[in-house]
Amino acid sequence: MKKPIIGNRVIKTGIAVFFTALLCEFVHITPAFAVVAAIVTIEPTIHASIQKGIIRLPASMIGAAFSVLSIYLFGASPLTYTAAAFLTIVVCYKLKLHAGLIVATITAVAMIDVTHVSLWADFLARLGGSVIGIVISTIVNMVILPPDYLKKSRQQLEVVITHTNKLLNDFIDIRIKQTEGSHPVHVLTKSFQKLTEERLRLEQYIQQQQSEMRYHLPNAETKAILEEEAAEARQLTLIHYHLWNLIHAGRSGKQLHWNNEQRHHYILAAEAVQQNLLRWTSKNCAINNKPFQDLFQLYWSIEIPENPEEAYFPIESIYLYELLSINQLIEEQQSGNTHLPQKKAVLSN
Repeated sequence: MKKPIIGNRVIKTGIAVFFTALLCEFVHITPAFAVVAAIVTIEPTIHASIQKGIIRLPASMIGAAFSVLSIYLFGASPLTYTAAAFLTIVVCYKLKLHAGLIVATITAVAMIDVTHVSLWADFLARLGGSVIGIVISTIVNMVILPPDYLKKSRQQLEVVITHTNKLLNDFIDIRIKQTEGSHPVHVLTKSFQKLTEERLRLEQYIQQQQSEMRYHLPNAETKAILEEEAAEARQLTLIHYHLWNLIHAGRSGKQLHWNNEQRHHYILAAEAVQQNLLRWTSKNCAINNKPFQDLFQLYWSIEIPENPEEAYFPIESIYLYELLSINQLIEEQQSGNTHLPQKKAVLSN
């Protein structure tokens, strides 16, 4: 999807700067410090704006205080800038006010290069300007074009499902049909890594929208949608766990001891899994179980190796088990039985 040239965050920053400067002019405060504070306080989410705004307020006080102290001790000299910046950074770092470091440091050094009638008056004016910028930008972020990650999460869910389906299809082509010839198997690993990134982005959107819900009126429908998407993300995590097992088993380079008929049964079942995955959000849809019944018969017909050094489980049994597990998870999603506690699957190379 093509991103607009001017996004919501740019628009909100412009609005916040305008009202900040307007208010500063009204109360006769130099707007420079307030505008800087307003610019850096606009965050992607309301939750982040409020949390970081709470940190930036005391950080700005620290920066203004050290600026006044440095001017009092050293006057307007290079040492003054050094002392103000150095002390502000050290104290903010020690107090873990990392989100306020930029605002505090800019406030500290910018106050030095102004005409000083009264240091305490300057201190209150610069600090007041920073407070105005932080408060106005936070209000603008909450009221004007508030972040909406619900639409993004739904679009991202479709992306993840599409890429999951494509990766399963590529696995069938490379490992089962073997139509790709000498196509390197590590391509599947790279594709899986990209798929994992897409799924983590989906989880991030869901978490961000859940954080935003704290600052809006209670909405039972939105809450229910978020809970459903969170359950779908957990289900996809498990599906990707089994999909990774398929890819990892294929990296061993072991040959499949299947005849053409057995390969055909597996391909039919895989195609049925892909069709079920395309109907991810369809509840109680008709499912063709015939390919999976044939797959079960094939699964139980595999002989256990006599030599354990070769492997406890033949690669054929791994392929069958993982594909059946993926289909079971898809069926659980379509039946609505996805709210059971799930163990977090750890995906690694």
